[in-house]
Amino acid sequence: MVKIEGGDEPSFEKAIIISDCNDMEGVKQEYIELRKRFGNYKLINQTLMDYKDKLYDKLKVSLDTNKEIDVFFDITNFFVKGFEI
Repeated sequence: MVKIEGGDEPSFEKAIIISDCNDMEGVKQEYIELRKRFGNYKLINQTLMDYKDKLYDKLKVSLDTNKEIDVFFDITNFFVKGFEI
């Protein structure tokens, strides 16, 4: 079962942590979390980032209010696990 923690503010240190899943499940969960937390949004861009030996997805989204925000997901636990050989 996918585990979700954190996400208290838009930063690497307070990122939404997704764990206990493979790559495909984790990516799907990112979009589920965006919808849960912000309702309707438009994805502007998504960037894979390395910070302090962890991997993050930084998503810039536009909300219904036309406000743009950055949302950070710590994907260290699941990134590329769905593609292991």
